[in-house]
Amino acid sequence: MTKPIAQLDWSLRVDCPKCGEENDLAKGEHDPEYRIAGHVFQDRWEKLNDWKVTCQHCGHKFTIEKVEY
Repeated sequence: MTKPIAQLDWSLRVDCPKCGEENDLAKGEHDPEYRIAGHVFQDRWEKLNDWKVTCQHCGHKFTIEKVEY
């Protein structure tokens, strides 16, 4: 019997307060050094409080309050 391989597909989405477009903070342009991913997968959610984001659609800079999960 073969064993199937599982694949993890994760995202961390936030809407830009200026243009309303969705940004996935799990994508490379938002987390090229995998700092967000590290905090998420090491159960350090509080490290993402007040995280600075630049909207990939309009360039607006904003800060997220926290991550709800």
